[in-house]
Amino acid sequence: MYPPRIAFSASLSLASLSFAVLTPSPSSAQDFSGAPPPPLAVGTRAPAFSTTTLGGKPLTLRSLRGHVVLLDYWATWCGPCRMATPTMQALSRRYSPQGLRVVGMSVDQPDSLAQVKPFVRAMGMTYTVTASPQANGRAQAAYNARAIPAQYLIDKKGIVRWSQEGFSPGEGPQLAAKIRKLLAEK
Repeated sequence: MYPPRIAFSASLSLASLSFAVLTPSPSSAQDFSGAPPPPLAVGTRAPAFSTTTLGGKPLTLRSLRGHVVLLDYWATWCGPCRMATPTMQALSRRYSPQGLRVVGMSVDQPDSLAQVKPFVRAMGMTYTVTASPQANGRAQAAYNARAIPAQYLIDKKGIVRWSQEGFSPGEGPQLAAKIRKLLAEK
């Protein structure tokens, strides 16, 4: 049996328990039933994004080309995001020297934005973190990230090779194996 995946989303099943809280993800691409589009499909080109790091530097997906990118949508108020942060940090510490770039895209809104920097310090996050509500919201919509945390593993050529919404404790080793495989590709 798989461990339960914890996410802020709108799903609940007998096999896993998820928190039923929707994250804001504006998108004009909806079907006639009003349902949001599915998450970005594996094998598709990762949508371009342009945002700003906590240090005030511009960051684009294009500037990360040639690196394996682990994109993580999260928020300070999200319990499952807090649980995922140590795994993201460990992966960054272990694989950054080999070419992995972990990017934490905070989806905090202006009313909680002041909590991002203290959160980053308290959690020991040394990887790149962005906190630009408008830019990160546009990126979240482009990736069809409907729940948080949401992670996307993007290869050196800009193709989404793995994605998930939610977090399961202990999933670090499986994600590390996927990262190692992508780092080995030319």
